Amino acid sequence: MASVRDDSAGGAGAQGGAGSGATRRAPQWRVCLLLTESSCRWPWREVLAAAIAGGVDCVQVREKSMDGRALAARVREVIEFARPRGAAVVVNDRADVALACGADGVHVGQGDLAPADVRRVAGDALLVGVSTHSPGEATDAVAGGADLCGVGAMFASRTKPDVMPQGEAYLRAYLARFAHVPHLAIGGIEPSNVARLAAAGCRGVAVSSVVCGADDPGAVAHALRAGLGAGA
Repeated sequence: MASVRDDSAGGAGAQGGAGSGATRRAPQWRVCLLLTESSCRWPWREVLAAAIAGGVDCVQVREKSMDGRALAARVREVIEFARPRGAAVVVNDRADVALACGADGVHVGQGDLAPADVRRVAGDALLVGVSTHSPGEATDAVAGGADLCGVGAMFASRTKPDVMPQGEAYLRAYLARFAHVPHLAIGGIEPSNVARLAAAGCRGVAVSSVVCGADDPGAVAHALRAGLGAGA
């Protein structure tokens, strides 16, 4: 089966590198699950299956404590399950693992490899997502060749309690300048507040513990997607 990237990018193709408009290649995912086994209330495979059934269309494998070999095995298993069901798979931080496993992309933070350096390693084989917390960081990420940006934190987060929430103000500022660049709002997002983000123009969210730690991960994923509305 072709990768999700190949048939979801609006026909823009896989052209470009750092600063050359590579953002056109990325789909606008609706609900991205940051899958971390330690955050899962149920076995992670059950959480993954339920979340995808509930509407998750991207899975970011986020296992910071795993060594490379174990992480590669996890990523390959997630790809084998998720891709035939229409969900993309992204690896947190590790461009080398993402490339070796044939993942759809890699997501990096402000302290990780710059997107331009990821391009030097992976060329156009991977989508590159970058976490941003301000308009300046977003500008740098897009100029450096990011295909999509994490935008946050929207609300106080159990996963990263030390990150200051930016709320809808940053989301609106991002969309005003980079509406053409896919985004995933992140940070403390729940079914009870996702409609606020949708009203601000949000088209996609990234979540972790609210789904991983839920009694019914599929129901929460469905509620998040429904809260975003029909969208793009």
